[in-house]
Amino acid sequence: MSYVSSPAFRPWRAMIIVSAVIIPVLFLYKFYAHFPGIEYAHLLVTYHFGFAKRALIGTVVSLFASKVPVIWVYIIGLSVWLVALLLFLLVFKRIFGFGDENLPLFAFVAGSPFFFKNFMYSIGYFDIYGCIVALAALLLPVGAFYPFLLAVGCVILVLIHPVQVLLYCPVIALILFVRYYCAFDFSAPRIAYGLILVALVSLVFVVSVFFGRMPVPSETWFAYVQSRATAPLDSNLSYIWYSTINEDISRTWNVMGNNARRFPIYAILIALHLPVARYFKRLIQSLALPLHRMAVLVGLSTICAGYLIVGAVVFDYSRWVSNWGVCMFLAMFATRLLPSTLERNVSPIDADKRGNRTLGWFITLIPRVGITKPF
Repeated sequence: MSYVSSPAFRPWRAMIIVSAVIIPVLFLYKFYAHFPGIEYAHLLVTYHFGFAKRALIGTVVSLFASKVPVIWVYIIGLSVWLVALLLFLLVFKRIFGFGDENLPLFAFVAGSPFFFKNFMYSIGYFDIYGCIVALAALLLPVGAFYPFLLAVGCVILVLIHPVQVLLYCPVIALILFVRYYCAFDFSAPRIAYGLILVALVSLVFVVSVFFGRMPVPSETWFAYVQSRATAPLDSNLSYIWYSTINEDISRTWNVMGNNARRFPIYAILIALHLPVARYFKRLIQSLALPLHRMAVLVGLSTICAGYLIVGAVVFDYSRWVSNWGVCMFLAMFATRLLPSTLERNVSPIDADKRGNRTLGWFITLIPRVGITKPF
């Protein structure tokens, strides 16, 4: 029986529907049961006192309003989330297609608690912007300006939040390598072009981290931010713009003991994606050229190393694990673009296998991971 007519795919369609139903529930929960203090503050902070980290979005918002209503957190957040979803659908259609044979993979990836569910739960946070640039990197036509456009995207991400240099810039670099270098050549001008752009992004990161502290007392900063708000703010939020890396590291390791007890939960959540991991492994092993396999493995190692560094500095582990999972999905999409001996018309995940269906339902029914602590 062909994949198209097989009833084995009916449960996978049901999983996709259930995941889609969970999304608006998460939005309503965040809208009615949560005051977005941190998310709101990011829309209020600008370059009013000079250059500062995490102030780009607020500066853009200030071009349109001197007073920012709290609801803008949800309007902007939902708009960005929808952009990410649209780009994801376009990427999945281009790389895999929406044939029934790909429904299990779609259900696992799109319905993962790491992905759109957690982006909805963390609505107003800036992680999703990195995902958008990475998805755009998979869609943009490849030409002479392709690396420059991605470098500009990475610069914007770093100005939005310096942590993006470790969250999503590595997977963007992997996508760039796959689409711009592996698909063409490794000539000296191309390599020099890439290195110059890497240096540019790195320079912006260094400036943002080490020269992006607010140049005025926190009381002055808070008075200005509160003047742009339509709701009372917590003055303790000032630590976000005034803390140093050393202070962030100290704060993280002071609570490492409590957080470490939750690490097995993340391991279980990752293990639930085993069918996707198996397919990704087969995909890497099937790459036609050893150079491509090495490039993917080095890229994956770099992505993982970046997240280990982030985890040592800031303890928002639910966000970091979720974004790491998204980066693994994006890296898998990029790897699929490389020449491979794997048959393209074979289902990446066996729809008939009971174990796959069981894990698929677990993935589907987990509504999200969280921001700092799981669930």
